[in-house]
Amino acid sequence: MSLSEREVLKIKNFYMKYPNSKDWILHALNLSIACGERLALVGPSGCGKSSVAKAILQLLPSGSRCEGELSVGGVQPQALNQVDLRRLRGEKVGLVFQDPMSRLNPLMKIGDHLIDTLLAHSPKKNLAHAIEEAERLLVKVGINIDRFRSYPHQLSGGMRQRLSIAMALALKPKLLIADEPTTSLDVAIADQIMAELTKLCEDNSTALMLITHDLALAGRWCSRIAILYQGNIA
Repeated sequence: MSLSEREVLKIKNFYMKYPNSKDWILHALNLSIACGERLALVGPSGCGKSSVAKAILQLLPSGSRCEGELSVGGVQPQALNQVDLRRLRGEKVGLVFQDPMSRLNPLMKIGDHLIDTLLAHSPKKNLAHAIEEAERLLVKVGINIDRFRSYPHQLSGGMRQRLSIAMALALKPKLLIADEPTTSLDVAIADQIMAELTKLCEDNSTALMLITHDLALAGRWCSRIAILYQGNIA
């Protein structure tokens, strides 16, 4: 298998700026991740780490400008329509947020979050099968199925992050982006979350991009580190 066939993410000479910004937030950025690889994107606050994730998923404000090559599994997100973008988000790329409550609906039970994710991408899927799959995902991330009908506010911070990981990996994407996934957790829980996250990525042959400012965390859980500084790899 050639290098290009093994690359799940390829960014080459890529530029990005937000609306009304005079300067490029990302400029001449080159970055690649191979299938199953764990890469940490490390840098100080404001260096553009989260902007890389937003560019990959095209979660950019209207009027943002992108130039250069960016592809996920051979697909260029910036060239997709909204329907295909929604499929890419989940099927090709999963995202674990820093604050899981920003992604969770407080009025939905945690089991329904997973069922909704599964059925949104496979509307012909049998509901009973979706429930079974949702229960399996919860157990896989260390949440007892007794919590299936709990609401997000009834879970601890660590359990909410586990649910976020289950949702991100539900469709077995080739790339998982974890944006500061342990910032709000204490050290012991953070270590458990990272152990489970990396194990699940290994089981699914999913590549991981860990966005963090913590070099120790990056060094422990990732095989490669890229240092981002002022929008470029230092």
